[in-house]
Amino acid sequence: MKILRVILSLFIVFCITFTLLYGKTKINASAPFVEKPEYKGVISMWQIDSFEGGIGSRKQFLLEMARTYEKNNQGVFVMVTDYTVEGAEEKFSQGIFPDIVSFGLGLNVQNTCILGGIDTVKGGQVGDSTYATAWCRGGYVLIANPKLTSDFSDLSNGVIVSQSEYTEPLLALHVEGYTVQKYIVCQPMDAYVKFTNGESPYLLGTQRDIHRLERRGMEVLTKPLEKYNDLFQYVAVTSTIQAKKYYAIDFVKFLSSETVQLKLGKIGMLSPFISVENTNSTLAQMQEIRNEYTLSAFSSKQLLKELQSLSTQAISGDKDSANKIQNVLI
Repeated sequence: MKILRVILSLFIVFCITFTLLYGKTKINASAPFVEKPEYKGVISMWQIDSFEGGIGSRKQFLLEMARTYEKNNQGVFVMVTDYTVEGAEEKFSQGIFPDIVSFGLGLNVQNTCILGGIDTVKGGQVGDSTYATAWCRGGYVLIANPKLTSDFSDLSNGVIVSQSEYTEPLLALHVEGYTVQKYIVCQPMDAYVKFTNGESPYLLGTQRDIHRLERRGMEVLTKPLEKYNDLFQYVAVTSTIQAKKYYAIDFVKFLSSETVQLKLGKIGMLSPFISVENTNSTLAQMQEIRNEYTLSAFSSKQLLKELQSLSTQAISGDKDSANKIQNVLI
Protein backbone atom coordinates (compact mmCIF):
# COMPACT_ATOMS: atom_id res chain seq x y z
CA MET A 1 0.00 0.00 0.00
CA LYS A 2 2.88 2.29 0.91
CA ILE A 3 4.58 1.53 -2.42
CA LEU A 4 1.39 2.47 -4.33
CA ARG A 5 1.22 5.84 -2.57
CA VAL A 6 4.86 6.53 -3.46
CA ILE A 7 4.23 5.62 -7.13
CA LEU A 8 1.09 7.79 -7.25
CA SER A 9 2.96 10.73 -5.70
CA LEU A 10 5.78 10.42 -8.23
CA PHE A 11 3.26 10.30 -11.10
CA ILE A 12 1.53 13.48 -9.88
CA VAL A 13 4.87 15.28 -9.58
CA PHE A 14 5.76 14.18 -13.12
CA CYS A 15 2.44 15.47 -14.53
CA ILE A 16 2.85 18.86 -12.85
CA THR A 17 6.46 19.21 -13.99
CA PHE A 18 5.58 18.15 -17.57
CA THR A 19 2.75 20.68 -17.74
CA LEU A 20 4.85 23.56 -16.43
CA LEU A 21 7.92 22.87 -18.54
CA TYR A 22 6.49 21.48 -21.77
CA GLY A 23 2.70 21.64 -21.90
CA LYS A 24 2.56 25.38 -21.25
CA THR A 25 4.80 26.00 -24.25
CA LYS A 26 2.65 23.84 -26.53
CA ILE A 27 -0.59 25.51 -25.42
CA ASN A 28 0.84 28.96 -26.10
CA ALA A 29 2.12 27.84 -29.50
CA SER A 30 -1.32 26.64 -30.65
CA ALA A 31 -3.37 29.46 -29.15
CA PRO A 32 -1.34 32.67 -28.92
CA PHE A 33 -2.71 35.30 -26.60
CA VAL A 34 -3.89 38.47 -28.30
CA GLU A 35 -3.81 41.42 -25.95
CA LYS A 36 -6.91 43.59 -25.98
CA PRO A 37 -5.80 47.02 -27.19
CA GLU A 38 -6.67 50.22 -25.40
CA TYR A 39 -9.19 52.19 -27.47
CA LYS A 40 -11.78 54.79 -26.62
CA GLY A 41 -13.78 56.11 -29.53
CA VAL A 42 -16.17 55.37 -32.37
CA ILE A 43 -16.33 52.31 -34.64
CA SER A 44 -18.20 53.28 -37.82
CA MET A 45 -20.52 50.82 -39.56
CA TRP A 46 -22.38 51.30 -42.84
CA GLN A 47 -25.63 49.39 -43.33
CA ILE A 48 -26.52 48.84 -47.01
CA ASP A 49 -29.79 47.16 -48.02
CA SER A 50 -29.72 45.55 -51.47
CA PHE A 51 -32.63 43.15 -50.90
CA GLU A 52 -35.84 43.27 -48.90
CA GLY A 53 -35.64 42.27 -45.25
CA GLY A 54 -38.33 40.86 -43.01
CA ILE A 55 -40.08 43.26 -40.64
CA GLY A 56 -38.61 46.38 -39.13
CA SER A 57 -35.25 47.88 -39.88
CA ARG A 58 -31.92 46.07 -40.12
CA LYS A 59 -30.20 49.33 -39.22
CA GLN A 60 -32.29 49.69 -36.06
CA PHE A 61 -31.50 46.11 -35.08
CA LEU A 62 -27.77 46.77 -35.50
CA LEU A 63 -28.09 49.92 -33.38
CA GLU A 64 -29.74 47.91 -30.60
CA MET A 65 -27.00 45.27 -30.75
CA ALA A 66 -24.40 48.05 -30.74
CA ARG A 67 -25.81 49.43 -27.48
CA THR A 68 -25.52 45.97 -25.91
CA TYR A 69 -21.93 45.61 -27.15
CA GLU A 70 -20.99 49.04 -25.83
CA LYS A 71 -22.09 48.12 -22.30
CA ASN A 72 -19.47 45.37 -22.24
CA ASN A 73 -16.77 47.52 -23.89
CA GLN A 74 -16.70 50.79 -22.03
CA GLY A 75 -15.53 53.70 -24.14
CA VAL A 76 -16.16 51.94 -27.46
CA PHE A 77 -19.11 53.24 -29.48
CA VAL A 78 -20.53 51.67 -32.65
CA MET A 79 -22.14 54.20 -34.99
CA VAL A 80 -24.44 52.69 -37.65
CA THR A 81 -25.27 54.73 -40.76
CA ASP A 82 -27.55 53.87 -43.71
CA TYR A 83 -26.06 54.00 -47.20
CA THR A 84 -27.27 53.04 -50.64
CA VAL A 85 -25.05 50.89 -52.85
CA GLU A 86 -24.32 53.91 -55.02
CA GLY A 87 -23.63 56.18 -52.04
CA ALA A 88 -21.20 53.73 -50.46
CA GLU A 89 -19.32 53.19 -53.72
CA GLU A 90 -19.01 56.94 -54.22
CA LYS A 91 -17.36 57.17 -50.79
CA PHE A 92 -15.06 54.25 -51.64
CA SER A 93 -13.97 56.07 -54.81
CA GLN A 94 -12.96 59.02 -52.61
CA GLY A 95 -10.90 56.77 -50.35
CA ILE A 96 -13.44 56.97 -47.52
CA PHE A 97 -14.19 53.69 -45.73
CA PRO A 98 -16.05 52.71 -42.57
CA ASP A 99 -14.62 50.30 -40.02
CA ILE A 100 -17.38 47.77 -40.77
CA VAL A 101 -19.71 47.39 -43.73
CA SER A 102 -22.97 45.37 -43.72
CA PHE A 103 -24.05 44.61 -47.29
CA GLY A 104 -25.79 42.28 -49.73
CA LEU A 105 -24.87 41.36 -53.28
CA GLY A 106 -24.29 44.28 -55.62
CA LEU A 107 -21.80 46.31 -53.59
CA ASN A 108 -18.26 46.62 -54.91
CA VAL A 109 -16.87 46.39 -51.39
CA GLN A 110 -13.17 47.22 -51.04
CA ASN A 111 -10.42 47.22 -48.44
CA THR A 112 -11.68 44.12 -46.61
CA CYS A 113 -9.39 42.26 -44.22
CA ILE A 114 -9.22 38.56 -43.38
CA LEU A 115 -11.55 37.54 -40.54
CA GLY A 116 -10.19 34.84 -38.26
CA GLY A 117 -12.01 32.86 -35.59
CA ILE A 118 -15.47 33.82 -36.90
CA ASP A 119 -18.39 31.65 -38.02
CA THR A 120 -18.33 31.73 -41.80
CA VAL A 121 -20.59 31.26 -44.80
CA LYS A 122 -19.06 30.17 -48.10
CA GLY A 123 -20.19 33.27 -49.97
CA GLY A 124 -17.76 35.32 -47.90
CA GLN A 125 -14.74 33.14 -48.52
CA VAL A 126 -12.02 33.64 -51.12
CA GLY A 127 -9.98 30.48 -51.35
CA ASP A 128 -9.35 29.31 -47.79
CA SER A 129 -9.66 32.79 -46.29
CA THR A 130 -12.76 34.53 -44.95
CA TYR A 131 -13.22 38.16 -45.93
CA ALA A 132 -16.91 38.44 -45.02
CA THR A 133 -19.45 36.50 -43.06
CA ALA A 134 -23.23 36.90 -42.74
CA TRP A 135 -25.17 38.12 -39.73
CA CYS A 136 -28.64 37.33 -41.11
CA ARG A 137 -30.30 35.92 -44.21
CA GLY A 138 -33.58 35.57 -46.07
CA GLY A 139 -34.70 33.01 -48.61
CA TYR A 140 -36.75 32.41 -51.75
CA VAL A 141 -40.17 30.80 -51.56
CA LEU A 142 -42.87 29.79 -54.05
CA ILE A 143 -46.28 31.00 -52.89
CA ALA A 144 -49.60 29.80 -54.30
CA ASN A 145 -53.16 31.13 -54.09
CA PRO A 146 -55.28 28.09 -53.05
CA LYS A 147 -58.31 29.63 -54.79
CA LEU A 148 -56.49 29.31 -58.11
CA THR A 149 -54.36 26.16 -57.69
CA SER A 150 -53.89 23.22 -55.34
CA ASP A 151 -50.14 22.49 -55.57
CA PHE A 152 -46.78 23.35 -57.17
CA SER A 153 -46.56 20.50 -59.66
CA ASP A 154 -47.33 22.64 -62.71
CA LEU A 155 -46.39 26.33 -63.01
CA SER A 156 -47.61 26.63 -66.60
CA ASN A 157 -50.38 29.05 -65.65
CA GLY A 158 -47.76 31.67 -64.93
CA VAL A 159 -45.58 32.98 -62.11
CA ILE A 160 -45.16 36.52 -60.83
CA VAL A 161 -41.47 36.93 -59.95
CA SER A 162 -40.41 39.38 -57.25
CA GLN A 163 -36.95 40.63 -58.24
CA SER A 164 -34.80 43.47 -56.89
CA GLU A 165 -31.90 45.01 -58.78
CA TYR A 166 -29.31 42.57 -57.43
CA THR A 167 -31.31 39.43 -56.57
CA GLU A 168 -31.56 36.20 -58.58
CA PRO A 169 -35.00 34.60 -57.99
CA LEU A 170 -35.24 32.96 -61.44
CA LEU A 171 -31.81 31.43 -60.90
CA ALA A 172 -33.12 29.95 -57.63
CA LEU A 173 -36.17 28.54 -59.44
CA HIS A 174 -33.98 27.08 -62.20
CA VAL A 175 -31.56 25.44 -59.76
CA GLU A 176 -34.56 23.97 -57.94
CA GLY A 177 -35.34 22.06 -61.15
CA TYR A 178 -38.31 24.01 -62.53
CA THR A 179 -38.89 24.89 -66.17
CA VAL A 180 -41.25 27.83 -66.69
CA GLN A 181 -42.34 29.45 -69.95
CA LYS A 182 -44.85 31.98 -68.65
CA TYR A 183 -43.78 34.50 -66.01
CA ILE A 184 -43.58 38.21 -65.35
CA VAL A 185 -40.72 39.89 -63.45
CA CYS A 186 -41.72 42.80 -61.18
CA GLN A 187 -40.30 44.94 -58.43
CA PRO A 188 -41.08 43.35 -55.03
CA MET A 189 -44.07 45.49 -54.00
CA ASP A 190 -45.59 45.40 -57.49
CA ALA A 191 -45.25 41.60 -57.53
CA TYR A 192 -46.98 41.32 -54.16
CA VAL A 193 -49.88 43.55 -55.24
CA LYS A 194 -50.39 41.65 -58.51
CA PHE A 195 -50.44 38.33 -56.64
CA THR A 196 -52.91 39.46 -53.99
CA ASN A 197 -55.11 40.86 -56.76
CA GLY A 198 -55.34 37.36 -58.23
CA GLU A 199 -53.41 38.11 -61.44
CA SER A 200 -51.52 34.79 -61.18
CA PRO A 201 -51.81 31.65 -59.08
CA TYR A 202 -48.09 31.78 -58.15
CA LEU A 203 -45.67 34.28 -56.65
CA LEU A 204 -41.94 33.67 -56.46
CA GLY A 205 -41.14 35.79 -53.43
CA THR A 206 -39.08 36.00 -50.28
CA GLN A 207 -39.42 36.06 -46.50
CA ARG A 208 -40.77 39.62 -46.81
CA ASP A 209 -43.79 38.37 -48.76
CA ILE A 210 -44.51 35.75 -46.09
CA HIS A 211 -44.64 38.54 -43.50
CA ARG A 212 -46.84 40.71 -45.72
CA LEU A 213 -49.29 37.89 -46.38
CA GLU A 214 -49.40 36.92 -42.71
CA ARG A 215 -50.29 40.49 -41.72
CA ARG A 216 -52.89 40.57 -44.47
CA GLY A 217 -54.41 37.31 -43.22
CA MET A 218 -54.42 35.81 -46.72
CA GLU A 219 -54.43 32.02 -46.89
CA VAL A 220 -51.65 30.68 -49.11
CA LEU A 221 -49.70 27.55 -49.93
CA THR A 222 -45.91 27.78 -49.70
CA LYS A 223 -42.88 25.88 -50.93
CA PRO A 224 -39.47 27.24 -49.80
CA LEU A 225 -36.71 26.81 -52.38
CA GLU A 226 -33.96 24.68 -50.88
CA LYS A 227 -31.03 24.54 -53.31
CA TYR A 228 -29.95 28.15 -53.95
CA ASN A 229 -29.98 31.38 -51.97
CA ASP A 230 -28.26 34.75 -52.40
CA LEU A 231 -30.23 36.70 -49.78
CA PHE A 232 -27.43 37.05 -47.23
CA GLN A 233 -26.66 40.20 -45.29
CA TYR A 234 -22.88 40.04 -45.20
CA VAL A 235 -20.55 41.92 -42.91
CA ALA A 236 -16.89 42.75 -43.52
CA VAL A 237 -14.22 44.78 -41.75
CA THR A 238 -12.57 47.59 -43.72
CA SER A 239 -10.72 49.45 -40.94
CA THR A 240 -6.99 50.04 -41.38
CA ILE A 241 -6.27 51.26 -37.83
CA GLN A 242 -5.14 48.31 -35.71
CA ALA A 243 -6.98 49.15 -32.48
CA LYS A 244 -10.21 49.95 -34.33
CA LYS A 245 -9.83 46.81 -36.45
CA TYR A 246 -9.65 44.71 -33.26
CA TYR A 247 -12.99 46.02 -32.00
CA ALA A 248 -14.54 45.94 -35.47
CA ILE A 249 -13.74 42.22 -35.77
CA ASP A 250 -14.88 41.68 -32.20
CA PHE A 251 -18.23 43.31 -32.99
CA VAL A 252 -18.63 41.06 -36.06
CA LYS A 253 -17.98 38.07 -33.79
CA PHE A 254 -20.66 39.42 -31.46
CA LEU A 255 -23.17 39.69 -34.33
CA SER A 256 -22.62 36.03 -35.24
CA SER A 257 -22.89 34.88 -31.62
CA GLU A 258 -25.85 32.83 -30.44
CA THR A 259 -26.93 35.71 -28.19
CA VAL A 260 -27.56 37.96 -31.19
CA GLN A 261 -28.66 35.28 -33.65
CA LEU A 262 -31.52 34.21 -31.36
CA LYS A 263 -32.92 37.76 -31.58
CA LEU A 264 -33.26 37.84 -35.38
CA GLY A 265 -36.94 36.96 -35.10
CA LYS A 266 -37.48 40.56 -33.96
CA ILE A 267 -36.81 41.71 -37.53
CA GLY A 268 -38.26 38.65 -39.24
CA MET A 269 -34.92 37.41 -40.56
CA LEU A 270 -33.28 33.99 -40.50
CA SER A 271 -29.97 32.96 -38.98
CA PRO A 272 -27.14 31.68 -41.18
CA PHE A 273 -25.82 29.56 -38.30
CA ILE A 274 -28.38 28.34 -35.78
CA SER A 275 -32.06 27.38 -35.54
CA VAL A 276 -34.22 30.31 -34.50
CA GLU A 277 -37.77 29.62 -33.39
CA ASN A 278 -40.52 31.17 -35.51
CA THR A 279 -44.27 31.09 -35.01
CA ASN A 280 -44.84 31.20 -38.79
CA SER A 281 -44.57 27.62 -40.10
CA THR A 282 -43.12 28.67 -43.48
CA LEU A 283 -40.40 30.79 -41.91
CA ALA A 284 -39.67 27.99 -39.45
CA GLN A 285 -39.22 25.65 -42.42
CA MET A 286 -37.01 28.17 -44.22
CA GLN A 287 -34.82 28.49 -41.12
CA GLU A 288 -33.94 24.80 -41.23
CA ILE A 289 -32.83 24.91 -44.88
CA ARG A 290 -29.09 24.96 -45.57
CA ASN A 291 -28.89 25.94 -49.23
CA GLU A 292 -26.41 24.02 -51.36
CA TYR A 293 -25.51 26.88 -53.73
CA THR A 294 -24.95 30.61 -53.58
CA LEU A 295 -22.82 33.32 -55.22
CA SER A 296 -19.72 35.05 -53.91
CA ALA A 297 -20.43 38.07 -51.74
CA PHE A 298 -17.99 39.91 -54.02
CA SER A 299 -19.83 39.18 -57.28
CA SER A 300 -19.70 42.15 -59.64
CA LYS A 301 -22.77 44.05 -60.78
CA GLN A 302 -22.00 42.94 -64.33
CA LEU A 303 -22.03 39.28 -63.31
CA LEU A 304 -25.32 39.70 -61.44
CA LYS A 305 -26.97 41.32 -64.48
CA GLU A 306 -25.61 38.58 -66.75
CA LEU A 307 -27.00 35.91 -64.43
CA GLN A 308 -30.42 37.55 -64.43
CA SER A 309 -30.34 37.39 -68.24
CA LEU A 310 -29.02 33.82 -68.35
CA SER A 311 -31.69 32.74 -65.87
CA THR A 312 -34.50 33.86 -68.19
CA GLN A 313 -33.09 31.45 -70.78
CA ALA A 314 -32.19 28.63 -68.40
CA ILE A 315 -35.66 28.62 -66.84
CA SER A 316 -37.05 28.02 -70.34
CA GLY A 317 -34.83 24.98 -70.77
CA ASP A 318 -31.74 26.41 -72.51
CA LYS A 319 -28.88 24.04 -71.58
CA ASP A 320 -26.05 26.36 -72.63
CA SER A 321 -27.30 29.06 -70.25
CA ALA A 322 -27.73 26.45 -67.53
CA ASN A 323 -24.09 25.37 -67.91
CA LYS A 324 -22.86 28.95 -67.73
CA ILE A 325 -24.82 29.45 -64.51
CA GLN A 326 -23.45 26.26 -62.99
CA ASN A 327 -19.90 27.48 -63.56
CA VAL A 328 -20.29 30.48 -61.22
CA LEU A 329 -22.24 28.85 -58.41
CA ILE A 330 -20.34 28.08 -55.23
